[in-house]
Amino acid sequence: MRKKKNQSRLQSIGEILFSSFKGKGVAAKIEENSLIKLWPKAVGQQIVLQTQPDCLKNGTLFVKTTSSVWVQQLHFMKEEILQKLNELAGKIAVKDIRFSVGHKLAQTRTDANTPAAKKSLLKERDKKMIAECTAALADRELAIIFKRVMQAEINRRRRWENEQAR
Repeated sequence: MRKKKNQSRLQSIGEILFSSFKGKGVAAKIEENSLIKLWPKAVGQQIVLQTQPDCLKNGTLFVKTTSSVWVQQLHFMKEEILQKLNELAGKIAVKDIRFSVGHKLAQTRTDANTPAAKKSLLKERDKKMIAECTAALADRELAIIFKRVMQAEINRRRRWENEQAR
C-alpha cells in the first residue's frame, strides 16, 4: 500500500479549481476577468463611463475609450492607473496598458426611463406629415430611420417648448 502525503493545510475549492484549470488556459481568463472587475475601483466613475477594458495579453491590458481625447488623457495617467490596478490585484499583474478608440457610450438609464422621455408628444398632424414625408422614400429601411429621427426631433422641440412655457 502507498502512503498518502500529509498536507500541512487545507486547500480552498478555488485553489483546487484554479490549479486544475491552469493547464487548460482557463486560469488566464479567470485572472483577466478579475482584473477587469478591478478597473472601476482603480480609475473611478468618470473614467469608467468613457472606457471599457477589452482584454489582457502577456501582461498588457487593452482598454477601449470613447474618443482620441480620452486616449491622450489616459496615456498621461497610465503609470498611476497601473500602480492602482496592481495594488488592488495584490501583485504585478499588469505591466502595460494600451488605450485605443472603440468604446461606445451606453445611453444612461435615468434618461431613457424618465416619463418625459417615454411620452410621445406627437399630434395627429405631426404623424400625418411624417407619414407623407417617408412614403416617398423607396428604401424602407431609410424611411424607418428617417421616421424615427423626425419623431425624436418633434418630441425634443415640444419638450423644450413645454419647459419654456413653465
